[in-house]
Amino acid sequence: MNYFYSKNKQEKLGKLVEHDLFPLLIDYMYQHQNEDIILRELKAVFPQRKFEAFLDQLIDENLLKRENRRYSLNFPIFDESKFQKEIEEATSLMTQKLVSFSQEEKQLVMGEEMWSYCFESKSSYFYATVEYLLPISKHVAGNQTYQWVSLNYHDSLTFSLANYFYLQKKQIAMPVEFERLAKLIGDVNEMYYFDQVEVIIDRIKANKYKRRRPSIFYDSLVLTKTIETKIVENEEKTQLAIPMIESKIKTIDFPKIAHGQTVEEKAYIKRKVYECLINQHLLTDFSYLRQIK
Repeated sequence: MNYFYSKNKQEKLGKLVEHDLFPLLIDYMYQHQNEDIILRELKAVFPQRKFEAFLDQLIDENLLKRENRRYSLNFPIFDESKFQKEIEEATSLMTQKLVSFSQEEKQLVMGEEMWSYCFESKSSYFYATVEYLLPISKHVAGNQTYQWVSLNYHDSLTFSLANYFYLQKKQIAMPVEFERLAKLIGDVNEMYYFDQVEVIIDRIKANKYKRRRPSIFYDSLVLTKTIETKIVENEEKTQLAIPMIESKIKTIDFPKIAHGQTVEEKAYIKRKVYECLINQHLLTDFSYLRQIK
């Protein structure tokens, strides 16, 4: 079972979802959802210390409901067939808007406006799915001038600068594909690193960059395919290798996803539509650079 919840509840709900008891308890409650479940029964199945305290936390966060001494799940669980027609209709409408865009424009729209619309709801929600859904992640790293953005639709993070600093920040062991970059820049301070590469990016944009000495910052940008070097008229020229947003992206008049009655239903439909779009338009893994000022 997969669990999805709003960004404004991420820290608190994340700790509960990652608790060892959580998936076991939810699976049990789901399998016995048509029965009257009482505390004595739950404690017999889950004899762990502080189990009641854990139950109280779930009730406080409205994930479980206790009524007349009976316990039940208090969030929706969707299966693959749920809202299939609505998802297909909304995906078709969105595709009509995207079809005339270049691949680079699609990346920027899906990474900015569509991401915000589909995932950055101000409303609180929590839902689960019976089907396994691949994670959709967006990681951002940078300074006050430039931000590196990576979107991924994979079980594991793909190689990029934004993902590297996300792993470093979360103190997650570096996957094999990140080892070369880790050896190059190590656990460098994020702000210091991006202040250094800002100078390189500025000079590349102004067509004034000349590599005069070895630089781990330059090498890291090449390694992560942020920049590339080409020979133009017998002269080495360095240029950006990923798209850049230099100003606020223009508003796209997308049709709104009106399907779904509850906050959870709308959040589920939006996620499925986003998933369909990135698959259809080959946008399951991409990065770009965003200029803040």
